[in-house]
Amino acid sequence: MKTLLKTSALVVSLTALYAMPSGKANASSHWYCYQQYQDCLAYGIDAWTCEVEYYFCRGMQIPVKPMPVTGAGNKAD
Repeated sequence: MKTLLKTSALVVSLTALYAMPSGKANASSHWYCYQQYQDCLAYGIDAWTCEVEYYFCRGMQIPVKPMPVTGAGNKAD
């Protein structure tokens, strides 16, 4: 019985440890990251680069950049 309780406690503590956030994302840093984003745009840096830095600052996943689709068309060779 003691072994079962110790094992259960270990499993619960490890689960709680892995469930905790990594520490990169901080809810209070939202305003700081937004200010950096605004400053980046004010300096004339590319908007996509500023957005990537904003997401990185917040600890969020960086979205995929949309790319235009180009095709060969209806070429007859």
